Amino acid sequence: MRVIGEDVPDRFRQDGYLAIEGFLERETLSQLRAAADLAFEQVIGQTLSLRTAHPRLTWWRLPHGRPYVFKIKPVVDLAPAFAGIAASEDLGFLASSMLAAKATLMEDKVTYKAALADPAAWADLPVLGEDVRKHSDASYFAARGYGRVITVALCLDDCPAAAGALQVWPGSHRRPVRHEPTPNQGPVVPDDDAPDDQAVTLEASAGSLLAWDAALVHASGPNNTDRPRRLLVLGYSASGS
Repeated sequence: MRVIGEDVPDRFRQDGYLAIEGFLERETLSQLRAAADLAFEQVIGQTLSLRTAHPRLTWWRLPHGRPYVFKIKPVVDLAPAFAGIAASEDLGFLASSMLAAKATLMEDKVTYKAALADPAAWADLPVLGEDVRKHSDASYFAARGYGRVITVALCLDDCPAAAGALQVWPGSHRRPVRHEPTPNQGPVVPDDDAPDDQAVTLEASAGSLLAWDAALVHASGPNNTDRPRRLLVLGYSASGS
């Protein structure tokens, strides 16, 4: 894994995010991709065969009718590769540096952004688009009893803008941001509080690391490519928080 520079904590406090290209070694990336494939096969296979949504699965139906797999959560217990990277000293050091406290893993998932070929007509799902609207996660985590949270995402595939790359609003973690409730997508941030022209799109290649403060406003668009766009997403909080 790539060595973390000494200036990272300062840049992170100012902007609320960072991106590190080439963070994962090729072998580690290959192992994580295989683990993501296996998790998908297990969870989706069981869901479709039993005609009951797996408890780890978050999915909905797209306007054209196909089921859409957004994420599987948790995943660390499904494969040694996930457990190993989540507990790695490099990620622990990075998260601890950004938290200014010893970091503890508190959440883990893989986001897939993948439409299924099987129509799963039996499933009563909300109809939504592919995009993840502007939001921040800090209030959600606070309601679960956590203090400050750092989110780390490892890109298992290339993440160009066309595949729904992460968008962030630099510095938004350092100011109050309004949230408005929605029926199926949780609280979202109105455009007045996060104008589109202030967004930064974090296009990244496979093996990159993205990290952001949970209070940072972020979003992502649809995956308009014919390739997967998987992220292993790990949340870290200060130990004891």
